[in-house]
Amino acid sequence: MHQISHYLWRGVLLITSLLVGYPAVASPDAFALEAGIARHDTPTGLLWIDDSTSRLTPETALRAFSEGRGTPLQGAYPSLGFRSGPQWFLLPLDNLSGEQTWILQAGRPHLDYLDVFLLDARQAPLAHTQVGDRVPFHSRPLPHPHLVIPLTLPPGPSWLLLRAEGDNAIEMPISLATREAFQQQDSQRLFGHGLYYGAITIMCLFNLLIFLSLRDNSFLLYVLYLGTLGLNLFTREGLAYQWLWPDAPWWNHHSLPVFNLLSVGFSILFACSFLQLSTRRPMVCRILMPCGLLVLLLAPLTLLLDFTFWIQASTALVLPWVLIISALAAYEAWRGFRAARYFLAAFLTLAVAAGLYVLKAFDVLPGHWYLEHAMQFGTAIEALLLSFALASRMTSLKDENERIQREANEALEQRVRERTRELNEALSARSEFLAVMSHEIRTPLNGIIGTLDLLRDSGLNAHQLHHLHVIEQSGNSLLDLINDILDYARIEAGKMPMEQANFELRSLIEECVDLFRHRASMAGNELVHRLELGDVTECRGDAMRLRQVLVNLISNAVKFTENGQVTVHARREPGQTDYVYFHIEDTGIGIEEDKLPQLFEHFHQLDASTSRRYGGTGLGLAISRQLVEMMGGEIGVRSTPEKGSCFWFRLPLPIATHHTDMAPAPVTDQPVSPARLLVVDDNHINLMVAEGLLRKLGHEVDIAESGMEAIAVLLARQPPFDLILMDCEMPDMDGFTTARQILQLQQDGRLPNTPIVALTAHAVPDKIRACHEAGMISHIAKPITLEKLAQALRSVLR
Repeated sequence: MHQISHYLWRGVLLITSLLVGYPAVASPDAFALEAGIARHDTPTGLLWIDDSTSRLTPETALRAFSEGRGTPLQGAYPSLGFRSGPQWFLLPLDNLSGEQTWILQAGRPHLDYLDVFLLDARQAPLAHTQVGDRVPFHSRPLPHPHLVIPLTLPPGPSWLLLRAEGDNAIEMPISLATREAFQQQDSQRLFGHGLYYGAITIMCLFNLLIFLSLRDNSFLLYVLYLGTLGLNLFTREGLAYQWLWPDAPWWNHHSLPVFNLLSVGFSILFACSFLQLSTRRPMVCRILMPCGLLVLLLAPLTLLLDFTFWIQASTALVLPWVLIISALAAYEAWRGFRAARYFLAAFLTLAVAAGLYVLKAFDVLPGHWYLEHAMQFGTAIEALLLSFALASRMTSLKDENERIQREANEALEQRVRERTRELNEALSARSEFLAVMSHEIRTPLNGIIGTLDLLRDSGLNAHQLHHLHVIEQSGNSLLDLINDILDYARIEAGKMPMEQANFELRSLIEECVDLFRHRASMAGNELVHRLELGDVTECRGDAMRLRQVLVNLISNAVKFTENGQVTVHARREPGQTDYVYFHIEDTGIGIEEDKLPQLFEHFHQLDASTSRRYGGTGLGLAISRQLVEMMGGEIGVRSTPEKGSCFWFRLPLPIATHHTDMAPAPVTDQPVSPARLLVVDDNHINLMVAEGLLRKLGHEVDIAESGMEAIAVLLARQPPFDLILMDCEMPDMDGFTTARQILQLQQDGRLPNTPIVALTAHAVPDKIRACHEAGMISHIAKPITLEKLAQALRSVLR
């Protein structure tokens, strides 16, 4: 309705000017817009009429000015304090500049309504614009936080009639500038606002981080106090209306008393906490703390109560509060409280600034630009000085914490030492346990698997060969379990080695597939592979770990599929020649979708019946996932129950550019001349197996059941042995000590140089390293098979 009435007044002005003309207005000399001056601030000649009864219209206001009822306003920054009803202003202009387009900036952003009427020399209306913080922001002629209006001034005389209304203090600074000059000054203003509010934001975030670190409520209350005060000033400058709530004019109008009370309330709580009034002045604290909480409680209630009363009350409340807190800080500083001195120096700047602002708002002091922005200056200086105050408090807290920490430091260090010792003992015990268990399980497995090789060519019938195959499969399953446990332990300890060497990818995949063709055919499955690797299939990576992942996934696909198909597909991704994408797809039992996330967890199987029917421990997929991730890749699965699964992974396997580090081709087909070998082992079964396999390979074999016996055999043997196969775990003198003594005898010239190879059930890295440190040139892990032993001997005896 307010806006509609002004449009009606504009029509009345136009009709009246056409019919009867406007009365001449007696006024001071017109304000001249001279050529060459791009900006004019606080022009003289401004007349004012207080229309507290809201009876004047633009026409009657002009008539009142013509009758000499206008009061000339003096000073560069007219400020009228809190006024009820409209306030009318008239400014005569004389455009001598040759410029017609000007930008008018009038009043402060917190004016509720500002109507600007532009009249020609005969007071005929040329334009009317309404702005204000109760007018929707999008209706402003320029999207600016201040009350800014573009004007087209005719050459020569013209008139500006302004109507201002608001519940806040009425201030009417006026400036006229060309568009270029306005934009230049506005850029400077934006830069200044960015620095100021950016600094306030950084201070809030910095002290919030300190609060999160120290858990001292003083820092949190300071953040709340400085944050609400900064938001208060942000709103007074019209920036909040532009950037935070441009579509909420009602809240923009009512937010100022809310922020006033929040700033005062949090400052009361902050002062009580920082000055430690609860312990130093408990009586004063018991008064101030409820007052602060009451002020905070009143803040949202102002939205429901009379706005005019609360904007004046919340502004007036600032003055007694800054006097009270300044007096308290001065008293505590006089009593020797060090932090209070910093607080007093910081708060006095804001107290002076706030006091001047309040006196100006109530028209006790004349308006001035510095008084309008006194709160910004005071807040900036206070924030800087309070940083020193909070730093002093932090130093005090640090000293106190150091004292407490010194008292508990010895006990804490003792507990750390105890925990570290227990952890090291636990890690050593686990490593030793894995090493011992691996050795103790591999030793009887060596007898089982090795004896199978001896029996295989002993003329067994088909039924007996079937039983032999069952025993062999069981032994291999147990060996796979041990290897999985050792791999898991090495991965968890971060000791899983990763190698980078050139290898033939196509051959590796075909070898992995060929391993499972027989098993797949036994289950009625078709095992196929498709390779889309391009012309060059030599790549760089860890071939052993890639083979381990492929074997595990193909094994699972074959194991969980019956009378179906298993497809192994490998291809280089288009546009990414460094990556190879693998997927192993089957038509087996499939997996329910809700159980897929658990599939790669350690020691986890989706169904106990699966373990009973198909076997396994749940380690294979977990190890595969970790190996793929350690090689820089990723792994996943897609599956549909009863339709099959597709396990996929992608690895960085760049095409090899150099061929010098290609692993040499296996020499399994190269014959090795019969050699003279000495086998040292305290276990009769292992000796029998090793001797039988070696003789089956055509070698001449002697045995020794202890380290001392081995040295005696070596000293008495003529001609010398070609190779010594040494067990590591033997009573009295273990294999490591025996190897060192043999090497010493060789260095003394008492024994010919004969290489020593470890033939042991130890398969953990620490034990393998110990074998090399003892002087052994290679390592063969039990259990051994005829093929494994033959390949190892070929690589050594070449």
